[in-house]
This record gives sequence, C-alpha cells and structure tokens, in this order.
Amino acid sequence: MKLPRGLRALRERNYVLYLAGQFTSQLGSWAEQTAVAWILYELTNSPLLLGLSGLARAVPMIGLTLIGGAVADRVPRRALLLLTESAMLVLSLAVGLLALGGRLEFWYLYVLSFASGALSAFSVPARQAMFAGLVPRSAMQSAVTLNAVAVRSGALIGPSLGGVALAYGGYALPFLVNAATFLAMLLALAAMRLPPAPRSDASSLRAGLWAGMTGGLSFVWRNPLLKVALGLEVVSGLFGHNVTLITIIARDVIATGPEGLGLLLSALAAGALLAMVVMVAVEVERHVHVILAAGSVYTVLLAAFALSPWFGLSMILLFVLGAADGAWAVTRNSLAQLLVPDELRGRVMSVVVLATRGSAPLGRLQGGFVAGLVGGPAAVLFGAAVIGAAVLRSWRLRLPSGAAA
Repeated sequence: MKLPRGLRALRERNYVLYLAGQFTSQLGSWAEQTAVAWILYELTNSPLLLGLSGLARAVPMIGLTLIGGAVADRVPRRALLLLTESAMLVLSLAVGLLALGGRLEFWYLYVLSFASGALSAFSVPARQAMFAGLVPRSAMQSAVTLNAVAVRSGALIGPSLGGVALAYGGYALPFLVNAATFLAMLLALAAMRLPPAPRSDASSLRAGLWAGMTGGLSFVWRNPLLKVALGLEVVSGLFGHNVTLITIIARDVIATGPEGLGLLLSALAAGALLAMVVMVAVEVERHVHVILAAGSVYTVLLAAFALSPWFGLSMILLFVLGAADGAWAVTRNSLAQLLVPDELRGRVMSVVVLATRGSAPLGRLQGGFVAGLVGGPAAVLFGAAVIGAAVLRSWRLRLPSGAAA
C-alpha cells in the first residue's frame, strides 16, 4: 500500500514499534509531571519551591546530557534505552508506593525529579538518535513529525489523565500509571528487529569522552542555522510557558482545580498536535524562517495568556500558542536531523536536548522565582518580552541562503 509522503516512515516496522512505545511512555510521563506540579504546590503553597523541582531536574540534564549523547554514539542504543527506561519505571513505582502508604514528603518529589533528569540525560539523546536510524533519509521529516505527534499526543491526554487520577485516585495513582506506561517502550524495544551494531573503529574507541562530548557542540557552533534555532530554543525554554507558571495562574488567577489544570495543559498539547498533523502533509524547506515566524506568533499569544482572567479564553490562547510551539519544535528537530551525519547523531541531538530539556526546567525555576516576587501574570509578561526581543534580533541576522534557511 502506498502511503502519503508525510506518512512514509510508517512503512518501517521498527519505527512503528518505537512510535507506539513513545506515545504510551509520554502519556504516563505527562500524567506524572502534572501530578508533581500540583502536589508540590498543594503541599508547600510556595511558587519558589514549586519552581525548585525544575532546578532539581535541570541540574543533571545540563551536567550529563552531552555525556549521554557521546555514550549514545558509542554503545548499542537499544541496550542503553532498556536500562534507562527500566530504571525510570522503578523510580515512579517507588514514589507511587510511598504515596499509597501515606508516606510521601514533598522533598521526595525533588529526588524523583533529579533522578529522572539524570536518566533522561542518557535516554532522550539515545531516543532521538535511534528513531532517526530506523528510517531511510527520504523519510526523515516524516519520522521527525510523527515522533513529535506521538510526544504531543501524550502531552494532550496525559495532563488530563494525571489531573483525573489525582482528583479521584489520590497522590499515588499518577505515579503508578506512569510506571505501567514504561512497559510499552520496553516491549517495543524488545520486539524490534535491528541489525548488529557496527563496530567502532580504533580511533573512535581511543578518543576520550571529552572529545565525544565536544563533537556535537563543535558541529552546532560551525552551523549558523542550528545556532539560531537552538539559541531561540534556549531563550524560549528559560522564559516561555511552563507547568510552573500555568499551575500558578490556574490556581491563583483563574481559580480552578487539578482537573482545570489538566485541561489547560491538554489544550496546549492539542494545539501543538494540530500543527504537527498539518505539518505531516507539508514539506518544509525554509526551516529557520518558519521558526522565526512561529516565534513571533508565540510571543504575542504568551503575552495575551498573561492578561487573560477567564478559563475559557485561557484555554483558547494556550491551544493556539501550542500550535505555534508545535510548528517551532518540529521544524527545529527536522533541521537538526537533516543536517547531522549519523555518526554524530547522538552527540548533536544531545546538544538539541540540552537546549530544550535543559533550559525548560531552569525556566520553571525562573518562572517560580519571578512569580513569587511579582505574581504569575507579570512573570509571563516578562518572559514574553524577553522572547520577543530575541526573535526580533534573530530576524535581523544575515543567514546563509539555501533550502534549510
């Protein structure tokens, strides 16, 4: 059967298995993240302590992601993922059992965030490098877009699932749900039929870990298109929307409960998912221009969300903001995957992960700190102003011409 251009990655059995496991795993992860944010804020009533969970996750991500990328290019990626996913399953199960027994303390959630961040520093670069190797180059944009659809679909359903689980099943259920969803990725990895991993040459094995870590950074630094795309990603991660700010506004401004928070986060993911579904049928050529246009729209919508006092309007704004963010994310990842050679894929994707996953938890800390000083709406407005300035500066840069620009 001939598939449309945007679905050509689905011809590959291994990729379909990966996609199913990725979606289910993301579903549980978002349910757990929503629960962690609500539980921390409920137990501490402090925006700063809520934001500190982001710092707990960011520190190991920033410190270990480049190492994780170097490791992903040196060891079998499936074996690495089997190890990291199993460890994360045990972590979520342990916290769920503690909550079930009524022994959950708020600082346990910092430990969970730190340990999850450390494991993600190895897991995410390996995932990013692995799925790109499951399809031919002609299906790369299809693979990137469908992977993003799977992630955002999990982000669409997961927060509402987490909110409902928290409201009706108590503190324990979201963590137990997340532990169960890791099984899907483990089963998918076990079912894949992969060729033997190529043996590394002697020079590669002799090269130090430091050289492996810096290889990805060096590639990105020499590529002006990637520098602009990832520079904007860092700024948006530090100053854009995040679970901390949305939680604060949901409870303190809109006056809704955990179910309402789940719906707000699901609206955000629904918008991103819609944009990604549209992009399945669209062949993007001028990647950086799409990123800058999406960034401009994102800035305006973020400022509007900061000023909205109504639940319905906030849901609509987050839906459209999610669409802009989704287009931004798919285009960025497509650009990176198309530009990088396979032997550097793990290391370069670790830089992408560092820019996205490393900056976002720090953004939660920054958002919680500023919100504690001036309130949630003012903190969001401040972030919109910083992102707008960065996008405006990037529009003024002279970038090399070509299809990717």
